[in-house]
Amino acid sequence: MVFLLPTLLEARKSRRAALVGIMGTALARDLKDTHSRLYYCKVIRQAWQAEIEGRSGLQALAAQLQCLEVDRREWKDLRSRAALLAARLRAA
Repeated sequence: MVFLLPTLLEARKSRRAALVGIMGTALARDLKDTHSRLYYCKVIRQAWQAEIEGRSGLQALAAQLQCLEVDRREWKDLRSRAALLAARLRAA
């Protein structure tokens, strides 16, 4: 999922919404938080918007997702990766 984020910059405008939907669904499924799919779509859209405004939105989101993956491997008692990601995104 992390490696697909830059494809948003190359996607045609007519295909971008579908791509965000696919990515949001994949992220929600990976985090076992499928009822929050629209939230993840919004997070991805906001990261893309920041990126086109000259800020590193997609890069920052990718970094957060990579940190989350490291935490998942090292933190065996982590109850909710989705909650941890949401907290980190709010703090950023």
